[in-house]
Amino acid sequence: MLIKKVLYLVFCIIAGSATAAGFVAFITLLGVFQKLIEKYKTAKYIKNIETAIISGVTLFNLVYLLELPLPLGLWGMSIICLLGGIFTGCLAGALAETLNIFPILSRRFKIRDWLPYVLIAAALGKATGSIIQLLYF
Repeated sequence: MLIKKVLYLVFCIIAGSATAAGFVAFITLLGVFQKLIEKYKTAKYIKNIETAIISGVTLFNLVYLLELPLPLGLWGMSIICLLGGIFTGCLAGALAETLNIFPILSRRFKIRDWLPYVLIAAALGKATGSIIQLLYF
């Protein structure tokens, strides 16, 4: 039984590390790191940022697969959801910018003057959906 748990733990760490490496490669390709580093002038901390992301993905993969309880309470979960939402927003923004989605949409739908309101509506819709999911599901 102990060998089974140890092998499962090793598998979780390997799977989490592989997932994290692919995830970091994907968001690096999208330019999320470059944009955040450029905006906040934190180029000297790039290794720490990458290590934190890889460690976080690996750790939470382990927590998910082993079904470990996280007694964080409502405030702890709210903070985690807020940080996850911020990161998801950065990722979606970087992906949209990489694919040049907003210029194409603004030309096709003739909403160039209304684009700031469209972006605010999209952000508020995402936030509202996240809050509803957090509170009711």
